[in-house]
This record gives sequence, structure tokens and C-alpha cells, in this order.
Amino acid sequence: MNPFKYGQIVNEKDFCPRPNLLKNVEGFIKSAQNILIQGERRTGKTSLIFEALRRLKKHHVVYVDLLEVKNSDDLCKRIIKAVISTERQSGVAEKLFKSLSRLRPTLSIDPITGQPSISLDASVKLQPDSIESILDMIGAIDKRKAIVVVFDEFQDILNLKDSKEALALLRSKIQFHSKIPYIFAGSIRNKMDDIFNHPDSSFFKSAISINVGPIDREQFIAFLKSKFSLGKRSINQPVLDLIFEIAENIPGDIQQLCSAIWEITSYQEIIDESIIPKALKLIYAREFKGYEAILVQLTANQLNCLVGLAKIGGKAPLSSKFVKEVGIELPATIKKALIRLIQLKILYRYQGEYKFVNPFFKSWLLFKNL
Repeated sequence: MNPFKYGQIVNEKDFCPRPNLLKNVEGFIKSAQNILIQGERRTGKTSLIFEALRRLKKHHVVYVDLLEVKNSDDLCKRIIKAVISTERQSGVAEKLFKSLSRLRPTLSIDPITGQPSISLDASVKLQPDSIESILDMIGAIDKRKAIVVVFDEFQDILNLKDSKEALALLRSKIQFHSKIPYIFAGSIRNKMDDIFNHPDSSFFKSAISINVGPIDREQFIAFLKSKFSLGKRSINQPVLDLIFEIAENIPGDIQQLCSAIWEITSYQEIIDESIIPKALKLIYAREFKGYEAILVQLTANQLNCLVGLAKIGGKAPLSSKFVKEVGIELPATIKKALIRLIQLKILYRYQGEYKFVNPFFKSWLLFKNL
């Protein structure tokens, strides 16, 4: 069985040890301190949260995923579903259903996963002012058992037209939940900064900040080697260095590449650098439809900028070298293309550098020689 896990929440033996971060998160949860957890995509933020909660054992989780939340109705219903899911094992769920009767909630079993699924009447639209009563439900749960509320991809609340009102209403209730630790996780730093570090924001300095960066390389390498050793496979340092370089030190992407290597190697095999192109081709074969879907929506200028970034990096995209590489004379045109590529979530900007959201898409562009 392939021991490398990616694209999902992992814990226990599949969680690469991050002792200092775990200690901090556990300590803040115990003291009911609100936490802001920031990190780039696929750095393991959500897994860190759930591993800390697993170790604490007694806390129940109200987990709200706000990825691509569309409007206030969507926001409210996601919170409601998370609350009901937390209470579905007790008689309290029935009371919650009655209190939400106008939304006509129904509980069913997903035929594929076998997990309970809650649906709400789509014709009933909730407004931001519903947030207060919904958070009162969370306060009621806390009177019976210890809970932690997790808002994942919290920065996407800024997608709402009435985001300021929604944030203000959330904050007005959360500040009175002194015994409930709220965890706000986000992967787009400038937006999270707007929420938690701008003086005009209702969430200004309302949570202790924890940064989730790359895993300590020595610890991660030991973890990866131990996974390969489960199949009596051995992997040397130059290969691991190349894996880290291609995956740009992103833990989830490193594990994805290691997973592909596992699948094309055999018991007791010695893994050398020649295996990397084969593993990448396996990833490309699985993801090429998504890559091609990206290309379809790009203009010629946007594609030229992407290829240029893949070839020479994104530290100086307005330099003469970059302008010559992409064949676009006007820096304003390049800047416009880069802004659009960020909006499409193909690129993101970190510490002044433009980077690919998916490093394997970057290497695929080079592989295709576009």
C-alpha cells in the first residue's frame, strides 16, 4: 500500500512531526485563545489543526470550510451544517432541526461515502443578520461539551459583497465566547492581513498568529525515508534534494511526487535521479486535463508570461530579461497579465515573487516546451 498521503487531512503516523507548532496550537486551544493560522497552500495547516485536536482528545470540532464561499446565505448555511454535523450523534440535533424548521433541514446518508449528509432548503435565503442566531447555537453546544470552531480558508469571506457586515456580526458574537477557541486558517496572506491586521477591520488583532511554513528539512527527510523503507526502498540525498526543488518545498506536493515515485518503483529498489522524469510523467498523465483547461482560458500574453515565469522565475517579471523572454514590450501589459493570472489562482505572490500555485503545472509547461 502506498504510504504517501496528499490532498487530504492526515494524522498520527501519516503526520510528519512538527513538535513546536503542535505545542503552540495545543497550548492556545487549552487556554481558549483564538488563533490565526497562516501558510501557503498545501503546507499542512488543516492537518496541523486536526492533529493537535486529536492529541487533546476531549474537544469536539465545528469545522467550517469557507473555500469559494459565494454569499451570506452560503456562509450561514455552511456554519449551520457544521453545527448540525457536530451534534448529529445526540438528541440535541433534533432540537437544532426544529429551530431551523423554516430551512427544512433533511438528514440523509451519502450512498458513496456512507457518511451523514445535511441539506437545507435552497429557496430560503439567509442574510448576514442570521449570523448572530447561528453563533448562539455554537454557544449552546459549548455549555454541554468542550468545542473548537475552525474556519478554514477564512480569507474567502472577503468574496461576499457584504463581507464587512458579516465580519462585524461574527466578531460581535465571537468576542463573548470566551471559553471557545476559534481557529481561523488561511492561505492568502494579503487577504488574511486585511482581516486581522488592518486597524479598520472588526477582527483587528483578535487572534494570536501562527505561521505554518515548510517542514524542517531534516525531520521531513527522515519521515520520507521511513515511508520508503516500508517497501524496502532506499532513496539517496540527491534525489530527495531534487524532489524538494521541483515541489518548491511544499509538503503536500513533495508527498505527491513521492507517491508517484512509489507507484513506479518496486520492493527493495534503489531509487536514483533517473526515476524523477518517470514520476513526473505519471503526475502529468493524471492532471493534464486540468492543465489543458487552464490553457484554454488564457490569452496569448498570459500564456507567454506563464512560460516566462516557468523558465526564469518570478522575482523580476518586469526586468528587461523577462520582457525579452516573453516578447511583450509594454510592462503594463505584463503587469495586467500577472494580475489576471493571480485572479485565476494560477499564480500567487509571496515575498515579492510570483509563484505557481501548482509547481507540477510549472514543470509541465517546461516539459511541453510551449
